[in-house]
Amino acid sequence: MQNNILKLCLLLIASTLAFPFCTKNNTDQSVDDLVDQTLYEAQERGGIGKYGCYELVFPVTLEFPDSTTQEVNSYDEMKDALQAWFLANGSSGHPHHGHATPRPTIAFPFSVISQDGELITVNNETELHDLKAACGGGTFGHHGHHGHGQHGLACFEIQFPLTIQFPDGTTETVADQQALHTLLHDWKNSNPAPGDHPEIVFPINVVMKDDGTVVTVNSKDELHDLKENCD
Repeated sequence: MQNNILKLCLLLIASTLAFPFCTKNNTDQSVDDLVDQTLYEAQERGGIGKYGCYELVFPVTLEFPDSTTQEVNSYDEMKDALQAWFLANGSSGHPHHGHATPRPTIAFPFSVISQDGELITVNNETELHDLKAACGGGTFGHHGHHGHGQHGLACFEIQFPLTIQFPDGTTETVADQQALHTLLHDWKNSNPAPGDHPEIVFPINVVMKDDGTVVTVNSKDELHDLKENCD
């Protein structure tokens, strides 16, 4: 009898010790899923990323539901920022009583590279809607959000330096993504009216995100084909 009582006590202690670890794992999985869904929705809204027609120009600013912001320089930094926010704030992105609670988003303005090499600045929701419409929605409908942060974010990463040609025919070379971001921001401030966009001067080198190979892209057609076949 005493042996049975001892075994029962040990079993209860073991179960109690194991419970917090199970709870933590479930919480981590929930946060990871929220991060994946937030990334998926942010890209799907504009046809951006591996399953869309455009690649994001970093850095960008994340805007959180509590009105705080954070600048990120890559998708890895974006994932880290989202994970930290969800860990601190819980599942605030889940619908509540049938009403969707706002999730973190990419703040306006931001810029993208089209599959034809145009550098497009997106200033508001209307322009974001037009961006997606011009893309035709991409292939997001063929993919769910689960695991999006691991395999669905970007098709390639452009290597610097990079030469940009403006609609007036002038060119400028940028050394890194911050310089490109600043150049586009300054140009758009000086040229706010709708019209032609700056373009990448070919050839360029890109690093494919799936296998790390470096590909030389010699023309708009080659960039378009590369983006089309990325999915």
